[in-house]
Amino acid sequence: MFLLNPAFLYAAIWIFVLILYSFQLSEILQPLNILTILLIFGTSFAFVLAWVFESFLNNGRFVKPRINLPILTNQVLQHHIKRRIIYSCVMFFLIFIGEILFFKGLPILSIFSIGENINYAEFGISGLHGFLNSLLYAICSILFFRNLLAPSTNKTLALILLSIGYPLSVLSRQIFISLMIEFVLIYLFVRPPSKLSIVKISLMIILVILAFGLVGDLRSGRENIINLSQLKFDYPDWLPSALIWFYMYLCTPLNNINHNIDIIPNYLPLETLGSFIPSFARGQFLSLTTATDKWEFFTETFNASSLLQSFLTDFGVIGSIIYTFILSFFLMRFLRKAEYKLGYFFVIIVFLHGIALSFFANLLFHLVFIFQILIIYVIIKK
Repeated sequence: MFLLNPAFLYAAIWIFVLILYSFQLSEILQPLNILTILLIFGTSFAFVLAWVFESFLNNGRFVKPRINLPILTNQVLQHHIKRRIIYSCVMFFLIFIGEILFFKGLPILSIFSIGENINYAEFGISGLHGFLNSLLYAICSILFFRNLLAPSTNKTLALILLSIGYPLSVLSRQIFISLMIEFVLIYLFVRPPSKLSIVKISLMIILVILAFGLVGDLRSGRENIINLSQLKFDYPDWLPSALIWFYMYLCTPLNNINHNIDIIPNYLPLETLGSFIPSFARGQFLSLTTATDKWEFFTETFNASSLLQSFLTDFGVIGSIIYTFILSFFLMRFLRKAEYKLGYFFVIIVFLHGIALSFFANLLFHLVFIFQILIIYVIIKK
């Protein structure tokens, strides 16, 4: 499937966002600057060009998103991986229980006035909570892969508990969506798309969108998102608010890019480096480097970041196009090695996930997902 290639996934995601944006369904969305269009099409072309260039260096053998299933099956089903997943699950629950005791409750319980009143954004010990999420992503991605290859009731129950129970308890849409995207990516590598699998994946995407809207309504209410979106039409009562959440969260990051398209870049990867720093120290680093002083959100209500925000802040329009070419080249190398090596397979899954959500945040270089890769390495290594 061509969307498992980082180059084509990036181009498809951003052109799709551009098309949705062109409908201008909200008063918030401003007319597009020609430089914004150049940035999107230029970086998309650079991604694809790097795919061609990497293939040229390999005697014209175009890298394809495929895996040698017998080899990777033999690697991932080894007993030491099962043992380390159990240890990792114990560590996860110990840390999570520690956070619950520390905050004397959970965000989901606060909605029902049980325990302390905890805002979802305030839950979690700074630094440690990020590691907890990294641990979750690593465990779930390996468990899901193993369960596809050797299904069992225990693995299925563990996956449901971790991938649905945890995000719901902390009211985190981003964790739930990230897990679902990684699951879909792994599934598509293992099971080539058929009519039935396309229907299953489509249903999963619809459920994820509905869950996204449901959690949003639990956090702030249906009427709130309708009012904040400043829609140019009367939104029908029978339509779920998930569609508004989906549209606004796809388009407003591009609106912020468009608003800052003339920004004077750092000419250094300061914004990108900031994503490698733990949250408790990231703000101080960025304030010292003035990397965030230049960026202005069009409206503080919709302050979602994106991968292109980091590129634009660090390198400008032309520099971003050059940078994406280099980035894509290395991703193609990873994709080629993923065919036979389990570690590179999970690396490419994590980076594909980052590209899939690149319209919303810079998760490609986020510390949580870098740690996910490191934890996976520790679990799977012999």
